[in-house]
Amino acid sequence: MSLSFIVAIFHGDESLARHSLIFRGLIPVLSAGSTKASYSEATEEAILFALQYAKDKGLCKAEDVVVALHKVGSASVIKLLTVK
Repeated sequence: MSLSFIVAIFHGDESLARHSLIFRGLIPVLSAGSTKASYSEATEEAILFALQYAKDKGLCKAEDVVVALHKVGSASVIKLLTVK
């Protein structure tokens, strides 16, 4: 298992997303808004968008492992995801 990249999801905090650009291997995704009802659904939508974008740009391929960072309330969450 090899790690392709790390994706960090930011909900509406443009300055944090911009600041995270200084870290090599980290891809920030700014989620400005969503039609999803809950915060967790909006986060999942942002993660799926980020993975599809990364596949389209050649940053990862199927079966690669990606680390997703986001928050649920005040808790930080780290997810290991396999690209489909």
